Amino acid sequence: MTLLARVYVVRHGETDSNRNRIIQGQLDTELNATGLAQAAITAEALKSVSFDKAFTSDLQRASRTAERILQYHTGTELVKDSALRERFMGELQGKKGPIDMEGRSELSSIETDEALVERCITWYNRVIIPHISVAKPDVLGGQCRNLLVLSHGAFIATLFSIMIYSNHVTHPAEFKLRGLPSLGNTSISVVEYRIVQRGKHREVEANILKYGDISHLRGLRVMEENADVEIYQS
Repeated sequence: MTLLARVYVVRHGETDSNRNRIIQGQLDTELNATGLAQAAITAEALKSVSFDKAFTSDLQRASRTAERILQYHTGTELVKDSALRERFMGELQGKKGPIDMEGRSELSSIETDEALVERCITWYNRVIIPHISVAKPDVLGGQCRNLLVLSHGAFIATLFSIMIYSNHVTHPAEFKLRGLPSLGNTSISVVEYRIVQRGKHREVEANILKYGDISHLRGLRVMEENADVEIYQS
């Protein structure tokens, strides 16, 4: 097998809205002191990774986290992309969770499951696929291409769910049995892409190495709950 690329997907650091269980959606909230500390520790954890390019949601809680991580990677281009934003939560944005959605009219203003899935797939095909396609050993001199992606809880969970249930990505079996674990702030998820020989053909194989890993935070407090996704888990 030939290693092509690794994609490091990081959720943004904590905000006061996270801490107070306020539904943020696409509100442009700031990192709080804990979020800044989380971003700094995550930067240290990823310091040794040689990133070729970085992509972030244009919302500042994600972009500021990305900028903190890239303080050790001064030559890495950071691309801000609104397609990486959190799920649009419509009239619920700014309201305190949890919210019982049964019979509530606000549900119609929220970005639908179908629209979020389509946004994730479109972004992946537009950004990740081309970078994997050009990450050929003869082009990179055998080196692995590393990409950094900063986004939000619902977007990341949806993207990885699509990967898992497409049956084209290998992953720990418990993901299908028990579902994906929760995503803490500045959790790290990693997908690895390799070229494998199948008979006479060479194919790209993807493997989820980590999902929602917060071991690098070394005990720093992390919010397990996410008001933006709780209404879909009730």
